[in-house]
Amino acid sequence: MFAYTIRRLGFALVTLWLATLLVFGAMLLIPGNPAQAILGIEATPEDVAALEARLGLDRPPLERYLNWLGGVLRGDLGQSIRYETPIAELIVARLGITLPIVLISLFLATLWAVPLGVLAARRAGSLVDLGVSMASLVGIVLPSFWVGLMFIYIFIVWLKLPLPTSFPIGGWANLERALAALVLPVLTVALASAAFLVRLVRGSVLEVLSQDFIRTARAKGLLERQVLYKHALRNAALPVVTVLGLEFANLLIATVVVETVFGIPGLGSLSLTAISARDYPLVQGVVLVIAAFIVLMNLWVDLLYALLDPRVSYA
Repeated sequence: MFAYTIRRLGFALVTLWLATLLVFGAMLLIPGNPAQAILGIEATPEDVAALEARLGLDRPPLERYLNWLGGVLRGDLGQSIRYETPIAELIVARLGITLPIVLISLFLATLWAVPLGVLAARRAGSLVDLGVSMASLVGIVLPSFWVGLMFIYIFIVWLKLPLPTSFPIGGWANLERALAALVLPVLTVALASAAFLVRLVRGSVLEVLSQDFIRTARAKGLLERQVLYKHALRNAALPVVTVLGLEFANLLIATVVVETVFGIPGLGSLSLTAISARDYPLVQGVVLVIAAFIVLMNLWVDLLYALLDPRVSYA
């Protein structure tokens, strides 16, 4: 297990290095000049050239990449062109808002999806199964921005609940208002994620329930609850855990839509601003951080397999 963990960490570092190459190369292919975007269309060529020299954009791409990679290895992601602030500080501040949304949403989605998926699998072909399947399908096809707007109308306009529609300027300093501002975004994200997970849990549990060891467990006189939750669900958990790891990364990226609808200054809105402003160093930093989360989440899922299924061996 220890040797496997070291190997996977090595693969993770190589993956992150390849990600830096891809991100930096993609930034070179994007049309437009950051210096021109900052100064405006009325800027003279001399002013643009001077700003390019100050930002280091006039240097050869290989030199710029090596300088940036050296900074990354030191924990320095560089300076944002638009905000004129260290990129690491910007990302940490925005992650402090986006991560709670993603983690709470994923927890709620799992909390809803597992019982509903098991219930639908247990009563496969019944009206309960049909209702759960139809509801999950509706949750999958509905766009997140529409669901968010409907939540605003239902909870704030119609029910007149005292929920803010934007994150407070003071951030987490105003804890009560900040938490209230995250209620509707979390519900929006959790609903879409739960709809997908319900179908996955149902299919995985149905597959396990058809296997021989489940029939043996029932023949021994075990209660149906024990058969479902002790035997079937544990064996059906592997594909669910895999998707949960991928879903975490997906939600980290997909929050840009929800953050835009609810005025949440998170990592998604930061990346959108960076792209529109052609703030290449900030885009590189955000993508690199998201890539690191994806790699680490995949590593965590691989290691969790051995705990869930004794048949998995990393010798």
